[in-house]
Amino acid sequence: MVIDAWSRIADLTAATDAGFRAGLSGVETAQRGTLAGLISANGSTAFGKDRRFAEIRSAEAFRDLVPIADYAALQPYIHRAIGGEDGVLTTEPIRFIEQTGGSSGGSKNIPYTDTGLRSFTDCLYPWLADLIRRRPGVTRGRSYFALSPVGRSLDQRIGVHRVGSPVPFAYFGALRDSLIALSAVPMELRLLAHFESWQRQTCLHLLACEDLALVWVWSPTYFTEILRAMRRDAGILLPQLTSMLTATHPAAAVRTRIETLEKALRDPQGDLSVIWPQLDTVSCWTDASSKGFAAELQALFPAAFIQSKGLMSTEAAVSFPYGDGPGSILAARSGFFEFVDDGGTSHFAWRLEIGQAYRLIVTTGSGLYRYDTQDMVKVVGFDGDTPRLQFVGRAGMVSDLCGEKLTEAFVAHCIGKIGLGQQQAYALVVAATEPHPHYRLFLEAGPAAAAFNEKLDAELAANPQYEYARWIGQLGPVQATPVEDLYGRLKRHRLKGGISIAGMKAPVLLRQADSELIAALEATGA
Repeated sequence: MVIDAWSRIADLTAATDAGFRAGLSGVETAQRGTLAGLISANGSTAFGKDRRFAEIRSAEAFRDLVPIADYAALQPYIHRAIGGEDGVLTTEPIRFIEQTGGSSGGSKNIPYTDTGLRSFTDCLYPWLADLIRRRPGVTRGRSYFALSPVGRSLDQRIGVHRVGSPVPFAYFGALRDSLIALSAVPMELRLLAHFESWQRQTCLHLLACEDLALVWVWSPTYFTEILRAMRRDAGILLPQLTSMLTATHPAAAVRTRIETLEKALRDPQGDLSVIWPQLDTVSCWTDASSKGFAAELQALFPAAFIQSKGLMSTEAAVSFPYGDGPGSILAARSGFFEFVDDGGTSHFAWRLEIGQAYRLIVTTGSGLYRYDTQDMVKVVGFDGDTPRLQFVGRAGMVSDLCGEKLTEAFVAHCIGKIGLGQQQAYALVVAATEPHPHYRLFLEAGPAAAAFNEKLDAELAANPQYEYARWIGQLGPVQATPVEDLYGRLKRHRLKGGISIAGMKAPVLLRQADSELIAALEATGA
């Protein structure tokens, strides 16, 4: 079964892979053609009429006539489309809605059309073909793909549209059946409403899968949290696994497997490779805020290849791991991409300079036009004339430990909602990675300080990625620490570091804080 499934995947991805490789030296042609197709297909939409698509004959004219937009600027159109109005952003119908974080309101609703789905498929096919070519070990076993949020109801809707695809592996097109056959975990587990049940069953099926060869997750913390649960709950999981395996495996094989797992899970810091001796590749985010978490995963599986996922977000498929060289290759036919430099000038993909960092602007088949992702990428090389990109972080003040993308405006809104703006003089939220990713709330000391832990946690959950990361254990709960003269101590710390405080605005969110600042604040804890 495993050999046949991987063989079908290799056959089905071959043509797309060959076409992608052939186009690596024609990024301008690919990009201009992609944009022309999107403009032609959607000229009759409400957005197309408002932005004079009928007059656009080139990428340069598109840049001149359509302004760069954030989510708030596109939201009125998205709201109309979600409400059931046809032809607002695309002539194609909306298939479903995906939610993500990063807006001042906490949640963004992103529509998906068939063209939008194909933009992901057009990345995933050459990625898989290249993975099989470079890492043949993945074809010797089964796989685990963490794609859809756990516990999402198939009946959940926003407006008239379904939230999420009703079928698993929707982004993989014709590969869907083969990937389901290879999955170490049954598809129906994604429908379990209770997190504890989902986690328990996921752990059991992964521990039962001795031939696991490929793991595909977004944040590395998703997988490390599953591993943490295996160690924590081994005393409960292994007896259940014994009963589960006894029905299909010889008694001697079951004893050997359980003994191996007991030994591996007993050591809290040990190498976990013996659990899955055929694990060849773990695909996950490895850049920016995920770098340290990916290194933790590598230490747990020193023999496995930790593959950077590239830049794939809810909004757009931008880049993916492919070929030799650093970074990930631009998905030149999956959307139209612009790159804004520090001076505010927008550059096309065929006009980029190696070593330069840019803010990414995307135009997609699902109806995002010149959408400002706030993602920062650095050009680290070229294949042909197609740029290779490395994600280096988020522009502006956005904290992103596990994919939650908390903006400072959103955090400030949450702080105001729980009354800190009225009852407390100042509050500061700081991203923390030790001993487990979480957010710390520093606030001016007062008798009610401890009450704000759960209140802020609940408000931050208006961001769906934060809520999900908390639910599955990627993020720990908010930890509040009352501090005497919080703002004064922050200013004195900055002065000590040689930073001018003239006109200094009081920050509400820090993506990271140095150990000296944390120590200074903790020393004043009430």
